[in-house]
Amino acid sequence: MYWKIIKNDIRESKLITATTTMFVTIAAVLVALAMILSVNLSGSIDTLMEKTQSPHYMQMHTGNLDNAQLAKFVKNNGNVSAYEASEFLNLSGTDIEIGGHSFADSVEDNGLAVQNKKLDFFVDMENRPIQPKPGELYVPVAFKKQGFAKVGDKAMIAGKEFTVTGFLRDGTMNSQMAGSKRLLLHQKDYDALFSKGRLEYIIQFRLKDPSKLNQFEAAYKKAEIGVNGPSGSHRLFKLGNAMSDGVLIGILLLISLLVVLMTFMCIRFTLLAKIEEDYREIGVMKAIGLQIKEIKKIYLAKYAALSILGSLLGYLLSVPLSYLLLKNIKLFMGESANEGLSWFLAFAGVIAVMLLIIGYVYRLLNRFKKVSAVEAIRFSAANEKINTKTQVNLRKRPLFSVDTRLGIIDIMNRKKMYVTMLFVFILSTFIMIVPALVYHTTVSEDFVENMGFSHQVDIGASLYQSTNNVKYEKKLTDYLEQDPDVADFSKIVTKNFAVKAAGTTENVLSVELGNHQKFPVDYLKGRAPKKRNELALSTINAEEYNKKIGDSLVLIRNGKEQRFTVCGIYANVFNGGKTAKAIFEDKEATSIWTDIYIKLKDSEQTEKKMTHYKKDLPFVKMNNAREYRDQTFGSTIQSILLIALGSSLVALLITGLITSLFMKLLLVKDKKEIATLKALGFTNQRINHQYLSRSLTVLLIGLVTGTFLAMSVGKGMSGLIAVALGGVSVQLKGSLLIYLGCPLLMLATTIIATKVVTAQAGKIDIAENLKD
Repeated sequence: MYWKIIKNDIRESKLITATTTMFVTIAAVLVALAMILSVNLSGSIDTLMEKTQSPHYMQMHTGNLDNAQLAKFVKNNGNVSAYEASEFLNLSGTDIEIGGHSFADSVEDNGLAVQNKKLDFFVDMENRPIQPKPGELYVPVAFKKQGFAKVGDKAMIAGKEFTVTGFLRDGTMNSQMAGSKRLLLHQKDYDALFSKGRLEYIIQFRLKDPSKLNQFEAAYKKAEIGVNGPSGSHRLFKLGNAMSDGVLIGILLLISLLVVLMTFMCIRFTLLAKIEEDYREIGVMKAIGLQIKEIKKIYLAKYAALSILGSLLGYLLSVPLSYLLLKNIKLFMGESANEGLSWFLAFAGVIAVMLLIIGYVYRLLNRFKKVSAVEAIRFSAANEKINTKTQVNLRKRPLFSVDTRLGIIDIMNRKKMYVTMLFVFILSTFIMIVPALVYHTTVSEDFVENMGFSHQVDIGASLYQSTNNVKYEKKLTDYLEQDPDVADFSKIVTKNFAVKAAGTTENVLSVELGNHQKFPVDYLKGRAPKKRNELALSTINAEEYNKKIGDSLVLIRNGKEQRFTVCGIYANVFNGGKTAKAIFEDKEATSIWTDIYIKLKDSEQTEKKMTHYKKDLPFVKMNNAREYRDQTFGSTIQSILLIALGSSLVALLITGLITSLFMKLLLVKDKKEIATLKALGFTNQRINHQYLSRSLTVLLIGLVTGTFLAMSVGKGMSGLIAVALGGVSVQLKGSLLIYLGCPLLMLATTIIATKVVTAQAGKIDIAENLKD
């Protein structure tokens, strides 16, 4: 019996059935994809880090390295399970050409390495350690993604020819966020090219107890074995590997939750519309003695069937889509050990959505208790109670036409009914604007400020500690002072200081000393230091030291304690993400590295000046700030663009469908009122105008509220997603195009949907609907 009822109902209401099924399917697809992608991303990262035996702590060092001192430190420390001081031969980009592509413009440090023996292994596409033969070259998998290389390509490395034999995954430098990339070759080839590059050491440690990483890092820095370069931790490596796909998954999770809410609203609309259409039949069933639970079963059967069908269809669609979206994750990190679990959790998520929908429908059907058999048979519709008391007198608003005023009055009189439509418009606006804000922020010039790099800087120059550092530093500053194309530059020197925390002085803090007002970064909280006793902390340090704005932190300077006040907290993905900023002067502590930020008078000349600087100042590491952003975050920005476009299409589709369903519901409820208006002489055009004024008024309120929520709650939610990825938060910035363009698209969609549906008002017969 239920199957016959379902078939007949589907035959009579094909559009509503298709719309409901589509919403359930979309919700199931998004929930399943979010589950599959998030579990696989986490599992793939863990698998890669395990297969490569990625270090818990890594320190890059330029200059001489005392291996005997390093071995002694490891022996005395007691927390090291394995360590290795591997070599990285840094080459100029002009010395690297692969498949006809020159790396002269690369902002990354590209260099040569051989396979490690104890940890930090280079693995192939099957996550197996690579053992290259002479003449073979393995290049980072990022080069494959970027289209720079393919297997079989010829490569010229510092004048020596190689053949690209395959691609490698690198646990520490795998992501495009990493500032360095390593090319793997045989030891003989490495020795032959040794004189062509600049040697750097990568000192790496795997710990017996990774939870004591902070204590180990402090002990290592105090030992002063080799700290001439940036450092990194296991957490930062995981962040780098997760960032690109993690941002996409985070936005997808947000949208999937909102679409599930939309699905509930859609079902509410369709079910209420169906109840209105079947009001007389429901009354007859109650009159002949059918119990409410039996009547509910008839309607529940259809929506349960649609929920099961939509959920199953959504899960099946998520399978090919997930393979498509998992390509990037599998390319960079390989298969996940949790793939089976991801399918189970995806199925569980879809089942949960299905059960929630069925439960929601069952609760909505409690409205049958309010149906009067006598009224239903007599009037064929609910005797709706309308509150006609309103404090707003629209007759005093001459700017509104009579039809517009009648439409607005109806909203005021039946507020409860319009709340659902308003809620949908708010969610649609939110879904449209938030991804657009994320994309606009990432492509903006000042995006790098969220990462710890001022957008006013055109070129970043770095000098690492060496015996000739003072000489090189003076040579660089003198060169910049005499360069007529330089508008301004600022020197920032990084030094290590012991921290007194929790009663000990075991921790060490890397403090950037200099003028932080000249080229400011974006502070999540507080501001840059202005006084000598103020200190700004990176997000990771603020978390590890459990400090907030106004708290105190004690540093040990020249054997004496000095108390500093935390004045700001900022995000930073450079130098391990664990830095601090201060303006006090110090001549005693050893300089670890020096950064000089350069602003040119004409930013368009950046590439030209970079070429000159690299030629005249070969001892300096140079970075083009804009190129760094484009090359480092390029794939992430492309992913966000796809999400933003997809979200806009989904929001417009939902807006159009919900507007159509709601207008259809109103026409069913208002048949008698429409007939009365037509009898009084109102034309079909004027009646349509009344309904258009209703939908546009609700839309306007929804747009304003949704935009406000996107600017406030949306920004906060995006920040939480970024923080969950590793302590880097992004301050979203909007534009006039987003705040005007998105509403205009929704406005056009609403107008079209309203006019198409309300055109049916002309078919309502006066005599038929006024005979009672």
